[in-house]
Amino acid sequence: MLMNELVRRLIVSMVLVTAASMVSHVVIAAGFPDTVGTDYQDSFAYLQERSVISGYADGYARPGAPLNRVEALKIILEAEGSFDGRIASYKKQMPPLGLFFDTAQTDWYAPYIEAAFEKNVITGYQDGSFRPDQYLRVEEAVTMLMRTFGEQGTKKKAELSSYIENQPNEWYTASINAAITRNTVMNKGRLRLGTAITRGQFIDMVYRLHTVRDSNAFVYSGPEPQIYPVTQRVTNDIQRDTDNGPTGVVQTDGVTPQVQAQPQQQPQNVTIAPKINHPFASEKYFSISMPSLGITDLTISHPADALTKDGVLAPLDLGVGHLFSYPGGGGKIMVYGHSSGYPWDVSEYTKIFRRVNELQEGDKIYITYAGKLHIYQVTHEQTILAKDTAPFNDDGSGEELILYTCWPLDSVSQRYLVHAVPIETIAQK
Repeated sequence: MLMNELVRRLIVSMVLVTAASMVSHVVIAAGFPDTVGTDYQDSFAYLQERSVISGYADGYARPGAPLNRVEALKIILEAEGSFDGRIASYKKQMPPLGLFFDTAQTDWYAPYIEAAFEKNVITGYQDGSFRPDQYLRVEEAVTMLMRTFGEQGTKKKAELSSYIENQPNEWYTASINAAITRNTVMNKGRLRLGTAITRGQFIDMVYRLHTVRDSNAFVYSGPEPQIYPVTQRVTNDIQRDTDNGPTGVVQTDGVTPQVQAQPQQQPQNVTIAPKINHPFASEKYFSISMPSLGITDLTISHPADALTKDGVLAPLDLGVGHLFSYPGGGGKIMVYGHSSGYPWDVSEYTKIFRRVNELQEGDKIYITYAGKLHIYQVTHEQTILAKDTAPFNDDGSGEELILYTCWPLDSVSQRYLVHAVPIETIAQK
């Protein structure tokens, strides 16, 4: 039986943001050296003009880099505008006690946290932390932004888009629905759930919401990035990139070469293939296989209600549950399941993790998530007290999968954890 108390202490509380009006839109041509001429030129220039963003000390904006929770919070509060007075007041005099155990009143972002908490914009995590340095993930970013503007779509049915993933009946479904309806996401590429959002992607969404509000429009209707065809005809003198060497020129008609479209840069150890050709890849959206235990294609579900006992336990009727980070997101990933069951409970999943202690160092665990197969390797196992939350603190050490169940068998006094680290990801086109 999986006890709920520890899980409840560890549940992530999403940042809540109130809606407010935005400053007027002005078309400008300013920008940063690394955004001018890119898809993000207008959005960065737009917020730079309003002193919402200023770039780094070297003058660059780094649109391809991820941003953390406090960076995103600062951007939103300063863009919204009505928090300026309270932020200034807190900068002059901070309360003696902090709101979260992992933030200090002397931190540069402390006034923003105080002002946001004061208006119920943020609540922090159930364990009393705020995790200021944790990278903001796609679904968190969209939810934060759409709640800022008071935008909510349907809560259960998932709207579909070519530019952002979505799933029904999730805590983020309504916000992603609203983002799709308002055309908040750039029509290029695809944002994947559970991955860290980049500064460029986040800034562009803020920019789009600004322009929609300023023009009293229903959707963003500004220009989209130019989408080039898979190949384009070029002259013979454009056959080599001065920085990257050959560009992949191929002869097609004996007269004019074509340049093959260069794939977007992928994370290290990611293989792109039309189909995942692997015995432990699944057609399910989220599943786990542990061949050394004879477990194949077991459904993983994120609880629709992660704040109540019944809500947390509900996924265990279908397989195993999930909390915290997602595969590929860079944080701690909890997959929890039953190791014992009541005599009257005959569900096939009541003892699914009963043999989890048989996993050995080096054993591989396969998780399919959102069209990618994530392969993890077991590093170690441990037994902890039921109230111990330390293993799930995001200490910045990188992504880690943790299997979690009650222990010893037919007991609830302790918890058994299996730790594994990512070693390879195979992605489906």
